[in-house]
Formats: sequence, C-alpha cells, structure tokens
Amino acid sequence: MNKLIKIAFPLFSLYVFSCNYLDLESITYSIIELTGQESEIISQEISIYRDSINIGLDNVIGYSNNIYTKTDFNDEEFNSTLGNLIADIIFIQSDSILMIQENKNIDFVIQNHGGIRSYLPKGKIKLTDAYKILPFENEIVIVEMDGKSVNEIVSFLKDEIKPHPISGILINDCEVLVQDKPILPFNKYYIAINDYLLTGGDNMFFFNQNTKVYRLGYSLRDAFIDYTKSKQYLSSNIDNRFIKNE
Repeated sequence: MNKLIKIAFPLFSLYVFSCNYLDLESITYSIIELTGQESEIISQEISIYRDSINIGLDNVIGYSNNIYTKTDFNDEEFNSTLGNLIADIIFIQSDSILMIQENKNIDFVIQNHGGIRSYLPKGKIKLTDAYKILPFENEIVIVEMDGKSVNEIVSFLKDEIKPHPISGILINDCEVLVQDKPILPFNKYYIAINDYLLTGGDNMFFFNQNTKVYRLGYSLRDAFIDYTKSKQYLSSNIDNRFIKNE
C-alpha cells in the first residue's frame, strides 16, 4: 500500500503544480482493480474501521418496554406513541438548554411526521436505532412567535392528514391550550422545532413569521440519545394531546 501511495502522490503533484488551477471537469476517471498483496492490505485496513463503526452502533443505550411507531394513530386520537415520545424528549432536553443559555422556558414543541423514519423496537435500544429513527442531521432551534401565529400553526396541524408530533400544547377540537392556558394573541411563545421546518419544510412557512430564533447547537438525534442514556427505560402511549372530534 505504501508503494501505491508513493507512486500516486508524485503523479498527482506533477499535474497540480504544472497548472495554475485544477480543472475537475477535464479529469477522466477509471476503476483500477487491485490484486495481490496490496489488495489484501487495503481490505484489512478498511475492515478495521468498518468493524469499529459497527461495534459502536451496536452499543446498547437503553431499553424500550414496547414497540413504538409513528403510524399507530387514528382519525380521532391524532397522535402516535413514537411521535409523542420524540416530542416529549425534545421538550425536556431543549428546555433545559434554553434555560441555561437564555434563561427562558420552552412553551411547546412541533416536529414533522416525516422526520421520523423508523420504529422503536421492544427491548434493547441500540445506537443504530437512533440513527434509523432520526437519520437526518437536523438541529433543534427555538422560534419566538406571537399568539396569532400560534393559532395559524394550530389550524395547519388540524388540516394535516398525518399527525406532526407535539408536546406542551393541547389541541382538543376547538379547545387549544399551551401549558394549560388559552392562547393570547399578543403573548410571546417559544416553540422548539428543527432547522428543516425553519426554512419552510413540509409547507410550514409560518415559521418565517418568527420574531427571533435561538440556535441550541443540539441535534434531534443527540437529544434522543442523551435522554435514552439518562432515562434507560423508555415508555410512551397515545393520549389526549391532540383529539379530533370532527
């Protein structure tokens, strides 16, 4: 392998330093099949990293007392076990960070249904499960919005076909409560979302109406992993946080 590197580097250096710039479009590529001792050495080197990654993802970070999914909702009980669990975790984890950074509390959480990509198995929760459930590199952000914008958000959630996970807000037909209190039009509310929704993802363009954005530097997946490690045993259920009577 060292021999290959020594040969390749002078050739690459000759090309780069003989030109003022590297024209990537003019380069042609071809696959060189490696055989013999060099091929075996490279395979051995790759396997070391591959095996270490697999071992890391196989680490147990907690336990689940049941199978939880995002699809176990119905037209009346418009919330799911996995959606509720993830929204509650985001609330707990991000609320503590916002308090430390800004001395403020989160009022409620909204995440997108499509951001959850797998189910939570019963029994051991492995690190790989966190990556399957939340595969995107989405970060938690807090948006400051007034009550009129919150009412617009609620109307949007009611019209959706699939439930977007929520926590801290109760929607029961015409009754809507944030932290057990009615929404006041000119009150400030602090809502935990992800940066995909901040840019209008899943047609949630109303988040552009925010008056301020707080970035926590904390991903959804890390929140899930940290909470699972600290809690160890996870449980969830469908409840009355979102009830449709229409």
